[in-house]
Amino acid sequence: MGFKRVRFNNFRNIEPREMRWSPGLNLLTGENGSGKTNILEGINIISGWGPLDRGTKTLSIPSWNSGSTEVQLTGELESSEIIKVKISRRYAIRIDDKASSASELRWKIPVLTFLPDDMSIVEGSSVFRRRLLDMVLALIIPPYAMRLSEYRRGVRQKALFLKRGMPSMIADRALLPLASWIWRMREEGVALLADSLGGFEQLAPFGIGLSLKRGGAGFERDCADDYAKALVVNGERERAMRFPVVGPHRDDIIITSQSRPASSALSRGLRRRTAMALMLAASESVRRKLGREPVLLLDEVAAELDPAGKEQLFSTLHARGGQIFAATAEPISPEVPCAVYKISSGKIDKIEEKV
Repeated sequence: MGFKRVRFNNFRNIEPREMRWSPGLNLLTGENGSGKTNILEGINIISGWGPLDRGTKTLSIPSWNSGSTEVQLTGELESSEIIKVKISRRYAIRIDDKASSASELRWKIPVLTFLPDDMSIVEGSSVFRRRLLDMVLALIIPPYAMRLSEYRRGVRQKALFLKRGMPSMIADRALLPLASWIWRMREEGVALLADSLGGFEQLAPFGIGLSLKRGGAGFERDCADDYAKALVVNGERERAMRFPVVGPHRDDIIITSQSRPASSALSRGLRRRTAMALMLAASESVRRKLGREPVLLLDEVAAELDPAGKEQLFSTLHARGGQIFAATAEPISPEVPCAVYKISSGKIDKIEEKV
């Protein structure tokens, strides 16, 4: 499953035109600021994920010098279904001219997007590790994204209570079933990622381990009991900090190498290769559960890999199959079949196709 063509109308700096894409690797090349990331963002939007920057509001998306405030993105899937997304003051999504939702769209065309910061998944903030896990779970468990959104709203409400010095018991009662459910799903997701990672040992060093560390908890095996006990243990701390410190919003995925923290046990190059292996393990996890290869959007993820790592990456991507959009500012000539596009000031030209 992938995109046969995508049309951009009034979207950022991308010229209004229709582009046909290869069902395999599509390599987007060009200087920084040329529009490569905007192309990936457009595809991300018509896949149901919205802008790459989660904080972007629809009114802040500029258009191609048209004078119009409406953006329209159109994609045709390999199944010949047509997706249309119009953006003005809100999003309007249609599949074959029938109104649809972002969650239905994500189910229709599974997409995983990886940005440059995701290469810091091993040694960086826990935010990157949670994002990887949440992307996978949102694709394979339909209610996951909605329940995670409900949980986040509840955390914001609890934070407001704590900030005002008010009791948070009402918020805690509402959060308990959501938190315990998310913990159960995340533990299953981490186990799936760990199992899928075994297929990419040519990228990651031997002996990489993954485990979920529950935020502010870890006292009881049962998720609901653990959340309740963690609230008691951390009650004074939450009131002093005036912020919730217990729950999935504080989770982390612990990554080890030969039972040592991978962030310190591995060299920078091996940390980057492990990050790439985790991204591919996420793709494999989705394929196992949905029976379909997800489309991969990769933005400059090869930038800090050495030449051998880059060749290994593209060889692994080719062997994986499925549709891939990879943007790079560096000259790369992978020895695998691919379609190469040159992006310059928002203009897209197909310059080569290796078969």
